[in-house]
Amino acid sequence: MKETIQKIRDNLQSLRQYGSPLYVYDYDVLRNRCDQLNDFKKDLEKDLNGIKVNIHYSPKANGNPAIVKAVKEAGLLIDAMSPLELFIDKKCGFNNSEIVYVCNNVDEDEMKMIFESGTLVCLDSISQVETWGKNFPKTNIMVRINPGVGGIGHSEKVVTAGKVNKFGICENNIPELLEIVKKYDLKILGVHQHLGSLFLDDKVEDYISGIRAGLEITKKHFKDVQIIDLGGGFGVPYKKSEKPLDLENVASKLKNELVKFLNDYPSVKEFKFEVGRFIPCEAGVLVGKVNAIKHENGTNWICTDIGMNELVRPSMYDAYHEISLLDEKDTEEITANICGNVCEGGDILGKDRKLKTPSVGDLILVHNAGAYGYSMASNYTGRPRPAEVMLYDDRIELIRKRDTLTYMEENLVW
Repeated sequence: MKETIQKIRDNLQSLRQYGSPLYVYDYDVLRNRCDQLNDFKKDLEKDLNGIKVNIHYSPKANGNPAIVKAVKEAGLLIDAMSPLELFIDKKCGFNNSEIVYVCNNVDEDEMKMIFESGTLVCLDSISQVETWGKNFPKTNIMVRINPGVGGIGHSEKVVTAGKVNKFGICENNIPELLEIVKKYDLKILGVHQHLGSLFLDDKVEDYISGIRAGLEITKKHFKDVQIIDLGGGFGVPYKKSEKPLDLENVASKLKNELVKFLNDYPSVKEFKFEVGRFIPCEAGVLVGKVNAIKHENGTNWICTDIGMNELVRPSMYDAYHEISLLDEKDTEEITANICGNVCEGGDILGKDRKLKTPSVGDLILVHNAGAYGYSMASNYTGRPRPAEVMLYDDRIELIRKRDTLTYMEENLVW
């Protein structure tokens, strides 16, 4: 992060033209995370006797074409979860065999679009499988199971497995699933599971336990499956006290489970992982400015132009992001709440943060904003979404324009 912040300082005059707030991404960090995942893939493959391992980027974390292209250049594959994501994937050079459409509760029109696109679909309920089968019998599909164990995640809102969750098909309902599959002469090409978002080294054992449970369900209920999709959830450190995920350790523990599984289930040809946050998160910084400073009822407030419409994670998930001033001040250190400019009591970026006392107009940085930042941004209260720029070694590129009033009003009907 220090290197990225220094790049922002070095290019500050050029960056100011894009307005504030501004999402800034460091291409070198982005590619480094892709390279780490390629090493993880190779580490697994060398002990799996020719079975392929593929890493699919989940662009819901950040679907900017510049990031999708970087993923493509790194040799990774990709997911799609909406028609626009699929369009961007293909526009950035991915072909059908490199995409899995991982959807949740879609209608028949979207299913028709998926079918006509030629991409492999992953369906996550018996009802969805029946709807697909009625429309497209004798086709290949993947299905998502819920292994039933406790999921993982930094918030209950990002846990995607367990007994109180909307995702996947539980083990008790698999016989009914198989009846529907037989009824429409479908072929289950792959089985998918995903436990949740953001685990670090302290949760690796929970991750492995969830993988083990899903593999046992696959062995027990499904025949001749060729693809096992183990989901994602690979975390990054958001706090200074946290350490990066040890991918070598994850690979080592996974290998034991996958080798044992393959001994009992030889039809598998490929393991997939769906990784979102891990790739762009640490590459992204959200740059804003201090608009006001106040002391009310015993609390210091640093008031910025970074509202919950630009970064909703702290308000939605109570998520923690490191926050710093672009330049250290030779002023008194204070403990303050840092808030945005949206008229909501929950529009808080961080509580009880220690910072040098800033001045109005100072630039403030929200770290680790590359994932689920812009992708969850909105025009709430009529605020424009910010621009996005990519820092390369030799240039700065605008990769998304800032919303304008004309852009925001053009779909209104008067």
